[in-house]
Amino acid sequence: GGAAQTSEGDERPFAELWMGAHPSGMSQVVGGGEQAQAPTEGVSLREWLEAHGAEACLGSAVARRWGGALPMLFKVLSVRTALSIQAHPDKALAERLHKERPQVYKDDNHKPEMALALEPFEALCGFVEAAQLRNALSTHPELRECVGEANAANADAAAGNAEKERAA
Repeated sequence: GGAAQTSEGDERPFAELWMGAHPSGMSQVVGGGEQAQAPTEGVSLREWLEAHGAEACLGSAVARRWGGALPMLFKVLSVRTALSIQAHPDKALAERLHKERPQVYKDDNHKPEMALALEPFEALCGFVEAAQLRNALSTHPELRECVGEANAANADAAAGNAEKERAA
């Protein structure tokens, strides 16, 4: 995959649309303010965040944790057929691999992913242990909010059941 380069009025369908502040595929903010030379000219998302204050745009906790940088790549996927499974290293392994083989591992970031379906959607489950999911839902309130309280409670219960089964 990669960021779609398109011009205004392009009606071709795309399977993926990527938006973010990564140097290899920086999004542009059209009409991005004083940095833009013309009203329709864009400025990079990174420049826009710097000009408007990362804390105001991302929230103080995110800005502090990620040094004012946008910590994720936002992807919109049009899923008509099965997607390939991708495996990404955790942060420590990503840092090591980038240091050892920067030509292959272009950056030192891990790539956690979350899917939010806008219409009925089927997905495989179980990519993390129930206890890991419980921990993520309890330590990241924004994830819990996206998942919904009822689903988060179900995940908590599933983790508890898994722990009981292991203990038996």
